[in-house]
Amino acid sequence: MPTNQDGDAPLSNLDDLMNGAPGKGDLPEEGKADAVYPPQYLELVGKQSPVKSQGRRGVCSIFATAAYMEHLYITEGTIPNPDFSEQFLQWSVKNEVKAYTNTEGSNADRNLEAIYRFGIVEEAAWPYESSKWTTANDPRCDGSESQPTICYTNGDPPASAMTAQRWRLPRGRWVSSTARSIKAYMTTKKVGVVVGGPFYYQAWNHGASTLPTNQDYWRKGYVTYPNAKDKEESEKHRAGHAVLLVGWDDDLEVQSRDGDGKLLTDAEGKPVMEKGFFLFKNSWGTGSFGVSNPNGAGYGWISMKYVEEFLTAYGSGLPEVKPPAEVCNDGVDNDRDGKADCEDSDCANDGACTGSTGSYASTTQVPIPDNDPNGASSSIAVNEGGTIGAMSVTVDITHSYSGDLVVKLVREGGGEVVLQSKQGGGDDDVKKTFSVTEFNGQDAAGTWKLVVIDTAKADTGTLNGWQLAITRCTGSQCVSGAKTYESNQSAAIPDGDATGVFTNISVLDSGSIKAMRVDVDITHPSSMDLSVKLQRVGVPGEAVLVAPAILDGAFGKRSFPVSDFIGQDASGTWRLVVADTASGDTGTLNGWALVVTR
Repeated sequence: MPTNQDGDAPLSNLDDLMNGAPGKGDLPEEGKADAVYPPQYLELVGKQSPVKSQGRRGVCSIFATAAYMEHLYITEGTIPNPDFSEQFLQWSVKNEVKAYTNTEGSNADRNLEAIYRFGIVEEAAWPYESSKWTTANDPRCDGSESQPTICYTNGDPPASAMTAQRWRLPRGRWVSSTARSIKAYMTTKKVGVVVGGPFYYQAWNHGASTLPTNQDYWRKGYVTYPNAKDKEESEKHRAGHAVLLVGWDDDLEVQSRDGDGKLLTDAEGKPVMEKGFFLFKNSWGTGSFGVSNPNGAGYGWISMKYVEEFLTAYGSGLPEVKPPAEVCNDGVDNDRDGKADCEDSDCANDGACTGSTGSYASTTQVPIPDNDPNGASSSIAVNEGGTIGAMSVTVDITHSYSGDLVVKLVREGGGEVVLQSKQGGGDDDVKKTFSVTEFNGQDAAGTWKLVVIDTAKADTGTLNGWQLAITRCTGSQCVSGAKTYESNQSAAIPDGDATGVFTNISVLDSGSIKAMRVDVDITHPSSMDLSVKLQRVGVPGEAVLVAPAILDGAFGKRSFPVSDFIGQDASGTWRLVVADTASGDTGTLNGWALVVTR
């Protein structure tokens, strides 16, 4: 049987909850004086996100506000299953609003200010941590009053959270906490309100109560008006709590208790009943409190008299939701319309869905420095996504000795292909089109760079311009029969050792090789020292991918088309051999992949 001793019912600092709240008589009544409200109002229950648990942290107002925000977004309707980050909201209140920086608590006023002014991210961007930081996380988080704000926020947001989309609500306001005002607010705006204030332990049947509690009331989520003894005892260890009100029942009756926990009866022996309760959504999980509540585990009923006399109320309105535009090739329903990528009509004309060919050009002239390993480079940004089915690179290079040149296509973020390496001898210029298959199957969007390196003295030239042509494929068009086999085994490359180091990839699939590519990931400061070869164990012959003094600069991730094994059966053990032929530098073979098209 679940009890209120489970440790999942943390409380908050009362002064934080009440800070800045107006007096009970300072707010106008909501609604019309002659308005009549139904005896039960439960239609908002179906517009709530799942009940969560704040764990062992005193952040009830954060959870109540986040639950309120999710409720408002569900009511608005654009996002069917919103889940916002309580962790981020706690951080924003203390670091962006700059409130409650030396305490774990906060209140709905400042929470909604953070959401209105700055916005918060979704839960996936910074998931909630149910335990507060201790010295195990940071030596300064010792629980003292002098510990820094970072101890109350469990650190700072990850970079991904700081760059994620932020979601907002309209500016909030205080609402009169009389039962009529709260009913008027709920029925006219069709949304709930956040309430918070003093916590009376016996009234809540809390495990920390010094007075007897009622386990049946705890399971049903009943919170009655506190008796005089409960008020007196609770003042000795003051605390607060915040919840989200989502409905009411004027006819619900719960028997009152005295300070000894005895159910009260009148002189005639009839039960003394308290009548009229608001329905609330709590943040103590679903395993103990309110497990028998008919509206769902984790929900409770709180006395209207308790709310009117002790609690403050705060409300906001429906958001104006502007989801991001649909990205047509990321597998995500970005605009939240239930359709992702090419299923979304927004992508009807996108290259990722039409299979169209796009041409991208740079006409900026760039001088090629003589005998400079850095060379000349020119970039083209491709903003339109889509799976690459075919690619070609057309270059226009003026140079008096083409045999000096190394021409490479580099993808920013990883991958490069050597288009031409010291070919042509004394011929002038390089004006030709290269077919590139190494990036087939990858997404087209990104920054592409053409790099031209002059590896010898005496001759100079200019990169006049270049063009990137990309044909995108869709659906079955993208199935080319290519399969990737990987080795993630890392191996140190011995310095100045012609034998080098190797790792193997076993290919069990048979079939005649129609095309082959080797993707290599090597860390080494001097490409000129390296020899890289592809071999078949037990089969004569090898493909030299890199010979010493062919490539300049540091080695990284590179791709090499291989034609030496075309027509052979793919099955067998393939070996990548990497040797450092000169002394002075060391490196590592991080891994490699074999891409085979049958």
